[in-house]
Amino acid sequence: MLFFLTFLGGGSATEGEGLLPIRDDGAGPAAAMQAALDDAGLRAPDVGMIVAHANGTRNSDASEAAAIRRVFGDAAPPVTGFKWAFGHLIAASGMLDCVLALEALRARAVPGIATLREADPRIARIPVSARAQTPRSDVALIVSRGFGGTNAALLLRAAPAG
Repeated sequence: MLFFLTFLGGGSATEGEGLLPIRDDGAGPAAAMQAALDDAGLRAPDVGMIVAHANGTRNSDASEAAAIRRVFGDAAPPVTGFKWAFGHLIAASGMLDCVLALEALRARAVPGIATLREADPRIARIPVSARAQTPRSDVALIVSRGFGGTNAALLLRAAPAG
């Protein structure tokens, strides 16, 4: 069965804190996520899964968790990330995350983070797991972050051909 992608919306925001610093409160990625939802005309409950930037640094992951809580409250969909498996591919990371998100939607399985042993308390209440989870819809939110406080979010749908 062939699958196609539908680009639903996107958003970006900057934290403007300098080359490396990021805000602890997640304001930048939260603004990018909300802008993507607004652009797509969707609400947070419409999102089936989140592919977090998840670069594995404590401060970045904690601020991203704070952003997810700001946008989704205690009702976030399953969250995963792929850098644990491939490393940080810098500019190619977002592209790989999009391709893997679409494959996960096609398979109806949000991959677990196999290297996750114990979650940092600062990412509490975020539905991340070492085991696969089921997405709650066919929409993926992909979050990418970059140097200089850049944050981007895309919403994609995996639509069956036909």
